[in-house]
Amino acid sequence: MLRQVRPIWKPAAIKSALMTTAYNVEINGDTIKDMATGQASTPFVRGAGHVDPAGALDPGLVYDATEHDYISFLCALGYTAKQIALFTNDGSVTDCSTQTSSVGDLNYPAFSAVFRSANDRITQRRVLTNVGTLVSTYTANVTSPPGVRVTVNPPTLHFMRGRSRRKFEVTFEPLESETVTNKYSFGSIVWSDGTHKVTSPIAITWPARQVLAAM
Repeated sequence: MLRQVRPIWKPAAIKSALMTTAYNVEINGDTIKDMATGQASTPFVRGAGHVDPAGALDPGLVYDATEHDYISFLCALGYTAKQIALFTNDGSVTDCSTQTSSVGDLNYPAFSAVFRSANDRITQRRVLTNVGTLVSTYTANVTSPPGVRVTVNPPTLHFMRGRSRRKFEVTFEPLESETVTNKYSFGSIVWSDGTHKVTSPIAITWPARQVLAAM
């Protein structure tokens, strides 16, 4: 359906539209449950949520990705030029020394950060593409995972004719004042212009020694 309505969208844009417009609550307002436990589900169980076909047709913004994004991701993972050539299959030779992206910079509509210590500070970069109203302003609303300070920079994105792409960074830092009793904690970032809500889940993994120390 999305392909028919948006024939020029790449697979990454379609996936983004499906993910960022998905919903995570039942009709009664409760979070979608984990069928295995009967408890509220997490992004590890439900992913981005339940697909909303109508919402996906008009997502407002999308996290698009090009071939370059995926090549940078493979470089960040430590793939060699020979290994990457198996994916590109076009005779080109990739020079990973020119790529500066980290694994967390893949332009994906979700955020995952792994803290190695209580002093970690992780920054991830994204690019949003406007596929809605040409002139619009989106503001970030953050639900921080327990024990984490989340900073979005810039917190507001302005789109206009001829300038449909905007970059932003998200920084994750442990809060010294809060203890963590679970290995994982979750939150979200929602970009909204008052009409659209472009939602991305956040998943944080904590060092086992820090979780055990807090228990």
